[in-house]
Amino acid sequence: MVEQRIHVEVTADRQFGTNSYLVEDEITRDAVVVDANLEPDLMVDLVGRRGATVRAILLTHTDIDHIAGLARLREAFPEVPIAVHDAEREVVAGGTVLRREFGAPSLPAFDNVARLVPGEVYRAGSLEFEVLHTPGHSPGGVTLKIGNALFTGDALFAGSIGRSDFSNSDGRALLEGIRRELLSQPDDHLVFSGHGPASTIGQERRFNPYL
Repeated sequence: MVEQRIHVEVTADRQFGTNSYLVEDEITRDAVVVDANLEPDLMVDLVGRRGATVRAILLTHTDIDHIAGLARLREAFPEVPIAVHDAEREVVAGGTVLRREFGAPSLPAFDNVARLVPGEVYRAGSLEFEVLHTPGHSPGGVTLKIGNALFTGDALFAGSIGRSDFSNSDGRALLEGIRRELLSQPDDHLVFSGHGPASTIGQERRFNPYL
């Protein structure tokens, strides 16, 4: 078995406090970026300081605050795949809008869009992520698991859960996905969410008032 040590660092934009994560294999220096917030230069600078090689950009979902930095990241890391669940692929590949409620402009259409398939492993260099479908906040919401780290997007937060009051949200599906895919994980697994601080599954199981 190949040894692997995972290093995680976060950047957050000032407008929405949206987290983007650099997930890096400290031995090979292979890395992925999870989500692309509104201040992508923070991530570009972080990658440079770490000396990491970005192999892919993984999206937990496609709300504008999680994908606004895609163009800048693609400029900095040319030709890397952008991976997303099929239910939200057209937001990235076709430049469509996920939330009409926000009235946000669409982004450019991107090429080299890869699939995040629930139940399968997504490989980026030496990194391997298990894809867990956690919809409800959005149709294609996923959690990305590597080692004991769970990147939950806007499904599960420290002390809260994602909004489900949008036209394409589903509150029941959100809770079902959290209970099935996340609360089934060991207590010591780390929760790295789309906004706010990190937590653990045990902490959320015991104290999250929405669960």
